[in-house]
Parts: sequence; C-alpha cells; structure tokens
Amino acid sequence: MKTFARVIAVVMIVAVLASLMTACGDKGYMDKKLIGTWTQTDDKDGNWTWTFKDDNTCRLVGENFDSEGTFKIENETTGKIHIKLKDWPEEKLFSYVATSKVLDLEGMDSSYYCKKQ
Repeated sequence: MKTFARVIAVVMIVAVLASLMTACGDKGYMDKKLIGTWTQTDDKDGNWTWTFKDDNTCRLVGENFDSEGTFKIENETTGKIHIKLKDWPEEKLFSYVATSKVLDLEGMDSSYYCKKQ
C-alpha cells in the first residue's frame, strides 16, 4: 500500500509540474540586448523609432505612422524575429542583430538600422 501511495504522489507531482510549465505560455526566446528604444535617422529610409519591451510588446513610430504590436524571437542564434504590428496586414519576419549600441533589422520589404537611445 505504501508503494502505491508513493507512485500516486510522484504522478501528482509530475502533473502539477507539467501544468505549471504549460501555464507559463510561449512568449518566445528573449534577447535582452533588444529591449529598449532604438532610432534610425536616415534621409533615404526615413526617421523611425522602435521600442521593444520585455513583455514582448513593441512600437514603431515614424512620419505619419505609429503602431503597437508584439514580437517573438525564435532564438538568439538564428537571429530571427517575428513582428506583428496592428497596422500591418500580417506578421513580418526579420533577421536581426542587436548589440549594446546598434539594432539591424532586415526584412523582405523593409529594413531598419537603428542606434540605441
């Protein structure tokens, strides 16, 4: 009887741990170097400001454009980030490199080279 009680206890502990891990959700990998406000000042490509927060929300502000959204990083190694802004019809995939001073976002139809504010 004691063995049966131990087996039940182990199964319950595993179930609780599994449900706790599931409850955390999948916000994606977080690259802390990305967090902050970044600006691009460029006569050719325009002036843009990106803000990335640690709750996976972001904002892009430019001339006649201001939109909030979300982002998800696949992982730091591949350098891929998915960004969905409310004013974009669909999510966009960018390649990115973030250092302590520079953020380089390269997408299929747009790119941004920004400096940390």
